Order: sequence, then C-alpha cells, then structure tokens
Amino acid sequence: MIARGPDHVVVETAGVGYKVFVPRHPSGDEVLLHTHQVIREDGQFLFGFETREELALFELLISVSGVGPRAGLALLSVARPVDVAAAIAAGDAAALAKAPGVGKKTAERLIVDLRSKVGGVSIGPSSGELPDGDEAMAALRALGYTLSEAQRALAGVPAAGKATTEERLAAALRGR
Repeated sequence: MIARGPDHVVVETAGVGYKVFVPRHPSGDEVLLHTHQVIREDGQFLFGFETREELALFELLISVSGVGPRAGLALLSVARPVDVAAAIAAGDAAALAKAPGVGKKTAERLIVDLRSKVGGVSIGPSSGELPDGDEAMAALRALGYTLSEAQRALAGVPAAGKATTEERLAAALRGR
C-alpha cells in the first residue's frame, strides 16, 4: 500500500498504482485485497475487501435493485459483515439504515431480497461440518466463523425444528 485516503487506499502491483475503495483501512503496508471491479460510463472503480466472505457479502448487497457499490461499501463501513448479515436475518431495517445513503426503503428492500440468501455468501462448509442440514451453522460458517466458533454461537439457541433459520442465526449473532 503506497497511500491512504478517507475511503480508499492506493496499492502498487507490478509498478502500477491502483485506487481501491475500502470499507476500512487495512493495517500494515502489505495487503491482500479481494476486489470487485465496476465499469460505468464515467469510469472504472475497484472495491477491495480483506476477506472473500466480505467480498461475497458486498456482491450480494449490490445485487439488490437500488443498492449500488457506494451503498454496499457504506453498509460494510459502519458495521462488521457479521452484523450486516445479522441485521438482514433479523429484519432490522433501522440498523441497516444507519449507513450513509441507505434509507428505510432501501434497508427494507435489502431485508426482503436477501433474508433467505444471507447464509450463502461464501463457499459453504464441507459436508462433514454441516450436522443434519443445519442452515444456521452453514450461514455462520459462510460468515467466516470456524466450526467450533459456530457451534459455540449456536449453543443455547433453539433447535432447528423449534425456530426458523433466521431466528436461530440472529440469536447466535447476538450471542444468546
């Protein structure tokens, strides 16, 4: 990384500097960013993320009509990816609307469009890690939790047959 701005970093690759918009500044001078390129009439833009899961969530967010890359970046700038996913799963439009450029209607559209998809933002766990088709476990693993972290998060949460996947995921992310 050769420079930092309020919402971007400039990274050098093979002697060429690239401006990459980021939700948070990575620590250190040497970084690995997973990028998403947007090409429009007025320019080409790179958006960078420290993890593949964060990139996948960004791409899921911008797949919603009316949510552009700046709004997706704003959502990930004001909350951790796991919190954004939890807000979507819990139907918490107020939490999503805290991001600049994301109003109540956009937040509600995100919830309606993504509530059932929020767990599929990454390559899921291997078949041996998903007990009895537990979708909440898969969602936590997709958000970057290790198997043991996901199991601890789901301890004390109602079982799959007694609560919806969204309710279980929201409870696990809240730490209950």
